[in-house]
Amino acid sequence: MILLVACLSLLIGPGELGNLNNGLSVGVTAVLGIGSLPFGFATGPRYVPKWKKQACEIPAAQHPNSHYVCDEAGEVKCLPGWTGDLCDVPICRKGCDPLQGYCRRPGECRCKLGFYGELCDKCVALPGCQHGSCNVSFECSCDPGWKGMFCSEPICAADCLSSQGYCEKPGECRCRLGWQGSKCKQCAVLPGCVHGTCQGPLECRCEPGWTGLLCQTPICSQGCSREHGTCRRPETCRCRVGWTGPNCTECVPYPGCVHGSCKRPWDCRCEPGWAGDLCNEKLTYCDEHPDTCRNNATCISMTKEDGNYRCICPLGYMGRQCQIKTMVPSTELIPPTLDSTDSETKPQTISTKPEVSEGPQTLDDKEKDTMKIETQTAEPLGPIVITDPPSTIDPAATVGKWPTESPTEPPIMEMDDDNET
Repeated sequence: MILLVACLSLLIGPGELGNLNNGLSVGVTAVLGIGSLPFGFATGPRYVPKWKKQACEIPAAQHPNSHYVCDEAGEVKCLPGWTGDLCDVPICRKGCDPLQGYCRRPGECRCKLGFYGELCDKCVALPGCQHGSCNVSFECSCDPGWKGMFCSEPICAADCLSSQGYCEKPGECRCRLGWQGSKCKQCAVLPGCVHGTCQGPLECRCEPGWTGLLCQTPICSQGCSREHGTCRRPETCRCRVGWTGPNCTECVPYPGCVHGSCKRPWDCRCEPGWAGDLCNEKLTYCDEHPDTCRNNATCISMTKEDGNYRCICPLGYMGRQCQIKTMVPSTELIPPTLDSTDSETKPQTISTKPEVSEGPQTLDDKEKDTMKIETQTAEPLGPIVITDPPSTIDPAATVGKWPTESPTEPPIMEMDDDNET
């Protein structure tokens, strides 16, 4: 019995025990909550915690914010939606995440920072995350095929070189400027390159037979005139209008030109013995007058406007009909001599004054005149360079005609009557 009392005193304290006389029954009743115990214990008042006594000592009307009521036995009864010792803990919405959600009144579910949803069971990803999700708040876990801090960089196809290709969605490979192919490993020619290849990006190496910045110009055949010829394919030569020949170096004469040639397109320069715009009029003056030119000179027939004929004199003769004989040294020009039928040929002298006899002269006068004439003989001249003055005549106006001989007066010479024509 003494041992039992000592144990009870340790559990409930000595102040809670009654007097030893009849105290055992009161202590046992208070601890065990029983009305009667064997061995003579008596019943007493039930034990109530101090905080409960204080909660129920004050009427409920004086606690407008309290969420409980007290029953007749002094027990605290929580109102619906509240829990806790003093009923100050609201009961949240059913299913609200206990770690990521909370509530301030019954039935609600408020989310903590980084979570959202009706039950606060969804996390908020990192702001700016494009192709990713989260398991915890402010995380950006990339979806398959994406990378980067914000999962904004697609993962290109395998073997797609970043320096030559790129991608806008996972698994593809788009080529950068200057590259082509499924993996962007082949170079691309310069845009506009017509007949060229490349060994590096944006090159245009011309194929054989082509040239130019974009290899668009064909190389014509060798010898093709650059001025009068062109080509559309390599090793060909197409003539421009007015030119012909394998290398386009021959001019085309005027259409219908019969006996003529050209030095530029549409010319019709007549051959000797022919005249007219189309060189179709035969000149026959020399044939009809065979003795026109003398001293074995060559006679060339001409039009009536040009004098009917022209004589090409042999060496030592001059004049329109080559009737004037001259002594022509190899390098010097000497006065001409008369062509006489006598076997004797003498150098002639040129008189500066015509012989005019107004009356009979004395012997002395004749001797003086003879001496004067002999002292005025022509002296040999030095080499003379003859240059043609610039012509102001349009070449087109003389097409098909022989050039006219400038009218020159022959020197006053002593000639026979037979040389007159």
